[in-house]
Amino acid sequence: MGQQNLALGLKFNAKAVLDCYEKELEVLPHGRRREIDFKMVEGDFQLFEGKWSIEQLDKGIHGEALDLQFKDFRTTLAYTVDVKPKMWLPVRLVEGRLCKEIRTNLISIRDAAQKVIEGVIHDL
Repeated sequence: MGQQNLALGLKFNAKAVLDCYEKELEVLPHGRRREIDFKMVEGDFQLFEGKWSIEQLDKGIHGEALDLQFKDFRTTLAYTVDVKPKMWLPVRLVEGRLCKEIRTNLISIRDAAQKVIEGVIHDL
């Protein structure tokens, strides 16, 4: 369940129970990818489904090919969602809130990942 404060003291609540499925790790020619699909099974939307996708691609090798310590990677996290609100939910309200929350979540994940990698690099 999520709640957002709106203008004029109004509150927006929405609930969704999601069924999630983590797919097998996909080995790509120059990297790997994993996806998590999700679909609403109960909630306040007509449709709420999408996926998280994380893809790690080799940027180049500085040393032995088998030594991951010397590989350069580029990692991309993507989030796609298809949402159709129920009739009583204003589309613009839902769209604006979702865009803002998704952006905030992705930035938070990026910042946390950067802290982890900085710690790993510092420990080397």
